[in-house]
Amino acid sequence: MGRGIKLFMALGIIMFIYGCQSPTPKLDVTTYVAELQLESSLLVATEVAHNLEVPWDLEVGPDNWVWFTEQKGTITRVHVETGELQQLVTVNDMFYRKSSGLFSMVLHPDFSDNPYVYVHYTYAEKDSNLLDHIFSRVVRFTFKNNELIEQTTILDAIPGNTFHNGSRMFIGDDHTLFLGLGDAGGDTELTQNPKVMNGKILRINLDGSIPTNNPYPNSPVWSMGHRNVQGIAYGNGKLYASEHGPLNDDEINIITKKSNYGWPDVHGYCDLEREKLYCDQHNIKEPLQAWTPTVATSGLLYYNHTLIPEWKNSLIQATLKGQSLRVLNLNNSGDQVINEHILFQKRLGRIRDVAMGKNGEIYIATSNLDWHPGHQPWMYDSLPKERGDRIIKIEKVNSNMLEQLATLENRMELVEDKEPYALPSEDWNFNATDDELLSGQKLYMAQCAACHRPDGKGNVGQIPPLVNSEWVTGNNSRLIDVMLKGLNTPITVNGVEYQDEMPSYQNLPDEEIRDILNFIRIEFGETSGNIIAADVLHQRKGLK
Repeated sequence: MGRGIKLFMALGIIMFIYGCQSPTPKLDVTTYVAELQLESSLLVATEVAHNLEVPWDLEVGPDNWVWFTEQKGTITRVHVETGELQQLVTVNDMFYRKSSGLFSMVLHPDFSDNPYVYVHYTYAEKDSNLLDHIFSRVVRFTFKNNELIEQTTILDAIPGNTFHNGSRMFIGDDHTLFLGLGDAGGDTELTQNPKVMNGKILRINLDGSIPTNNPYPNSPVWSMGHRNVQGIAYGNGKLYASEHGPLNDDEINIITKKSNYGWPDVHGYCDLEREKLYCDQHNIKEPLQAWTPTVATSGLLYYNHTLIPEWKNSLIQATLKGQSLRVLNLNNSGDQVINEHILFQKRLGRIRDVAMGKNGEIYIATSNLDWHPGHQPWMYDSLPKERGDRIIKIEKVNSNMLEQLATLENRMELVEDKEPYALPSEDWNFNATDDELLSGQKLYMAQCAACHRPDGKGNVGQIPPLVNSEWVTGNNSRLIDVMLKGLNTPITVNGVEYQDEMPSYQNLPDEEIRDILNFIRIEFGETSGNIIAADVLHQRKGLK
């Protein structure tokens, strides 16, 4: 073979190898968010998408697309290089309130051959008294021509609520689907009942059938005793899950078949005398990690890539109330936390989920527009809301990026936070102020008294009374819905049917609806005035 031919072939091989390698990442300085210096690695955070509304779940798909759900009911994907957004579907039969709506999502592990997407969301059925009975379901979509079509239900009628629905999903190597749920805020003792799905991690086949090797015959239940599962990750041959505690003991657990994690009888570790006895009697499995005060654990990722060596063999925990990423370095067997690192604290706000890209970069979703800041505003003094919720990419800086960073002004150069910031206390005892009640009285006289009368007694058979009415003293969500949507169907109040229509008051601001409803609850119902403007805001979102 001639020397020239050999040289040509050698050059061809070099070009082929070079062409097969991933191109060196470059930095779009217009999307710059911040830098973070680790022990040896410098990381940069850039914005991939903005003006989102509570992106709940991130899934890295093929060809540089990151898929995400939004709680309001949309599934979208964004191209991480170009920023192009493609909305794939809107889930129309979903029920959206507070902590209900569209939640977790997972792509089939063999997506190119099986283009299926699995989604968990809540829905509601109204009874004759217009009360919403909330459930959740898992459905499968087929991805075709840049759309999600052929919605098929694979698990249905999971009891739900406006809070504590979970959720996070994961598909194992054996193609079984794990779904982490909450206790649905009802009878928390049901979490200890294996016949009930609430407060459990479920395991089903991808067609919705029950695996024959599940611990309970003909049951999807895999583990029990969970309060509100928010993250699931797999690594070290172990399934990890994070969940919310009450005001103490957020947890990360190692999930095993038929294990019991103690809720509601055990919070965190078995360290109180009554808990020790219960743990011994019921073989309770203690958490890998627990936080008090709570940080509101959310999405969870196992990281073992070489790109960021400081994070190798670590769990990366998104936190909402803690407004940070927590990196938990594990021992070799993955059953002990060696160190905890607090990153980006109070810089990006509430972080809902975290996912890893094919080159070891990670993506996070913020959750600054969800319900919690409106209900506990004193806990958040600096949430970055001006660009809505965002998806942010975090990657290791290379030499090209260093040169580009040097051209930037007003760089945000961060290091690890040594201590968690002091979290203000939560307070769920809402009571209307005197000024709000006076406002409510004036608004009632202007907007409502012509029909319901100044004394709230209405007209029998025509206009229902507000005095001693279960519609006033009962479910707050129903009462807010009536104000926002009006009534055009017969209702029964105190045993009498009323058929007159009531107009919608959607035109009134949230604060005015709050004041009217708190006034009538106290004046005519002799109950608490505990509705806040954020309640009205999130009910209003669900009407869109």
